[in-house]
Amino acid sequence: MPSLNRHFLGFLCSVLLLSLALHAPLEAQQILGAITGTVKDSSGAAVPDAVVKALNVATNLEVVEHTQSTGSYLVPNLPAGTYKLTFTKDGFETETHTEVLVNGNRTTTVDGSLQVGAVTTSVEVAAVSSMNQVDTTNGYVVDQLTIEQTPLGTGSFTQLAIMSPGVHADFLGGAGSNSGLGNQAIFANGQRDTSNSFSLNGIGTNNLFN
Repeated sequence: MPSLNRHFLGFLCSVLLLSLALHAPLEAQQILGAITGTVKDSSGAAVPDAVVKALNVATNLEVVEHTQSTGSYLVPNLPAGTYKLTFTKDGFETETHTEVLVNGNRTTTVDGSLQVGAVTTSVEVAAVSSMNQVDTTNGYVVDQLTIEQTPLGTGSFTQLAIMSPGVHADFLGGAGSNSGLGNQAIFANGQRDTSNSFSLNGIGTNNLFN
C-alpha cells in the first residue's frame, strides 16, 4: 500500500505540473521592429501633424502615422524588411527615404528635414544610417549582399558574427568548435560564449547543450 500511495502521489504531482505548464503564459517573441524620429523644417523648428507613411517594398504593406507637437513620430509593429518612408505636409516639399531597413526587435531612427515648397515636389534620400539611437543595445546588421560576398571558411554563420565590433571567436578547428559543422565559440565584449542568445526572425533558437 505505501508503494501504491507513493506512485499515486507521484502521478498527481505530474498532472499538476503539466497543468501549470499548459496554463503558464508563453514568453512573447519579438518579431517586429519600428521606425522613429523627428521631423523639422529648414530652420530646425518641429513640424507637427506631418503625415508619415511607411511602405514595405516587398509586401506593399503601408502604415500611416502623424508627427506629434514636438515633431516626433513612431511607426510601431512593422514586420522586418526594407521600407520606403515618406514625410508630407501642406506647404512643404515631400521627403522620401527609399531604403529604410527594419529589423526584428530593433527601432530604426530616421529624421526628416522638410523644405518649404509644394507637396508635389519630392526630395529623395537614399542612404539611412543604421546606428541605434533609441537604446543602449549593441547590434550589427549584416545585409544579404555582404553575406553572399563574404568568403567563409566553413560557411558557418559564426564567422559573420565576428564582423561585429567587440566580438571574437575561437580559431577554426580549435577548442570549442563543433567538429564537422565549423561553428566557433563566440565571445562578445568579454562575456562567456554561454552568455550568448540566438534567435531567428525573433524566435529563440538557443541550444540547451551548446
